[in-house]
Amino acid sequence: MPPIKLALIGAGSAFTFSVVADMCRQPGLAGSTVALVDTDAEALDLSARIARRMLDVAGADLSLEASTDRRAVLPGCDFVLNSISVGEPWARERDVSIGEEYGIYQPTSQTVGPAGFCRGLRVIPHAVAIARDVAALCPAATVLDLANPMAPVCRAMVREAGVRVVGLCEAWKLGLPLFAAALEAPAEELELTSVGTNHLGWAISLQHRGRERLPEALSRLEKPQGRALLDSAPVARDIYRAYGLWPTGTEDHIAEWFPYFLTPETHGGADYGLATRHVTAEQWQARWQDRRELAAGARPVEHLLRPSGESVVPIIASLLGLDGPAIETVNLPNAGLIDNLPPEAIVELPAHVSPAGVRRLKVGPLPPAVAAILAVRVTQQELMVDAALSGDRAIALRGLLLDAQITSLSAAHAILERSLAANAEWLPRFG
Repeated sequence: MPPIKLALIGAGSAFTFSVVADMCRQPGLAGSTVALVDTDAEALDLSARIARRMLDVAGADLSLEASTDRRAVLPGCDFVLNSISVGEPWARERDVSIGEEYGIYQPTSQTVGPAGFCRGLRVIPHAVAIARDVAALCPAATVLDLANPMAPVCRAMVREAGVRVVGLCEAWKLGLPLFAAALEAPAEELELTSVGTNHLGWAISLQHRGRERLPEALSRLEKPQGRALLDSAPVARDIYRAYGLWPTGTEDHIAEWFPYFLTPETHGGADYGLATRHVTAEQWQARWQDRRELAAGARPVEHLLRPSGESVVPIIASLLGLDGPAIETVNLPNAGLIDNLPPEAIVELPAHVSPAGVRRLKVGPLPPAVAAILAVRVTQQELMVDAALSGDRAIALRGLLLDAQITSLSAAHAILERSLAANAEWLPRFG
């Protein structure tokens, strides 16, 4: 297998260290090149210096490049990893605080909620620009997207540039320990099939040693001896009881898709054990001080070389034939795999990954109520893409009005205008 070239765009993200660590442990990638790209020169420099230390400690046969200009490194790339954010963390903090004035609380604000919608408006134009550069400079490359909001970002890149995009997120598997405890089985022996859209998947199968055990796991959770486990996930529990399917992922992500959990009446979600996540200036400064110390050699980097748990490198290895074929959960255009969702929708579902490519597996129809929830979000995502690329306030308002947390038409108008003003630096199309 000849060496490959992988570009990581948004290299100031901690995902960079996860990918480098996993590449160090894959001997089949020896001789390959990792090209780090970030428009923030200081963040890029720190990431490059830390990554070089990691390669030295691991003794890895990998070459490292770094550039603030992605067009300088994209030619010859086999894979392009998109992990950009725009205006973070302070744009997010402002968006969340605006929502709270209208009784809207957002623990993650990565995908939905007014802050998640505004994040999409910021990120999508840059993701499309990256995709167009990939189409022009390395058209055979596969784009691996980690940037949020994942579904509309992937949709925009596919729709506007026609590139091959695979969205990757591990949140769907975070409910596995609950099922493992209910079944008294090792989590690593369970194979969960989760389908839906990113950050709102639904469990439709749970295999253990070739046996289907999802009904048994759910039954055990409802029994008195399983009550403590069930009550440890009150958001998933209540949605399961209401809709008949268990939602996968974290409690805070799930809660943001519904109007029931993050309200003034629940003390902003505190009654469900949820908290709005804020990054203080002190925490942000401490994070960068940690990076500076790692880059300068003042602290060891061995802890960064642990297995990351991310699927980026395993998927690359399966696509290249370095590892055997695998079933991975990915985000791709639906194309009829979930019967009652639009074909162009970006859905999260299992796929068979091998040198033949990423082949999505047929799901069939979802229950009508669940499909209806997802269909509204698919429409919202399309409007988000349209608004982000056009700067049309009317389209943006329509998309925001589809959000489950929006409380009134007047609130939607006010949140949109205040958010656009607060994000004007990153939203020139809305000028």
